[in-house]
Amino acid sequence: MMTNLILFLAVIYLFSCTALYVLQDKLIFFPPQPVKNIYHSVSKNEIEFSINNETLHGWKIDLNAANNKTILYFGGNAEDVVYLNHEAKEFNVRQSFAFNHPGYGKSTGKPSQISLYNNALHIYDLLVKKYQLSSNNIIVVGRSLGSSVATYLAANREVAGLILITPFDSIENIVSKQYKFFPVKLLLKHPFSTIDYIRKVKNPVLMLAAQEDEIIADENLQNLRKVAGKQNRLIQYSNVGHNTIQTHNSYYEEINEFIGSL
Repeated sequence: MMTNLILFLAVIYLFSCTALYVLQDKLIFFPPQPVKNIYHSVSKNEIEFSINNETLHGWKIDLNAANNKTILYFGGNAEDVVYLNHEAKEFNVRQSFAFNHPGYGKSTGKPSQISLYNNALHIYDLLVKKYQLSSNNIIVVGRSLGSSVATYLAANREVAGLILITPFDSIENIVSKQYKFFPVKLLLKHPFSTIDYIRKVKNPVLMLAAQEDEIIADENLQNLRKVAGKQNRLIQYSNVGHNTIQTHNSYYEEINEFIGSL
């Protein structure tokens, strides 16, 4: 009976490992569908690029023509960056660009670590070429999952600065705490190891975090900050959470102060 019990538990364990491996894309990525009336209201700002038979869909938001800075924004896990069309007015920059991740909104393709990272590189290269942008004027901004994408981009392209909103060290470290009895490192296809790329970022970094973040533990934030370059600053806001950090009354002020220092 003991042998049978051990075999039964082993089968259950192996089945669970297989299920986690097969289903992890659905557990990690939550791509939003376009909301027609919202998209229609900002359709004048829409832009698209095509590369490798995929559509990179986003928005070019013109703001202050007297400024020379440009924001390139990458959104969070379940975020449709269409809403940056309304938020961007808070930024003291010339213009803001925001593109949805592959499989998000009208962007085609399938979300994965590789596709999100490569998508960011393609977007950067295409924008610089089409709009003749200077790397000295580009500030990359990433929120939550997008913070890993933004860090990867800043580690592989020249930028003026990097802003990370509710960032984390790696999905692997986060998931390892939730699934302690599983070989997460072997099963995970999308580790999003921000910590590996922030070491390579040579430009100033601003990190904005929520003290009451219900998704990113403080340990995952501090791990990231420890390996960031000397030109990094961390601000943790109280009385806000992972999805409400932008409601803090100093949020946009701190971002604009950072942009002005570059």
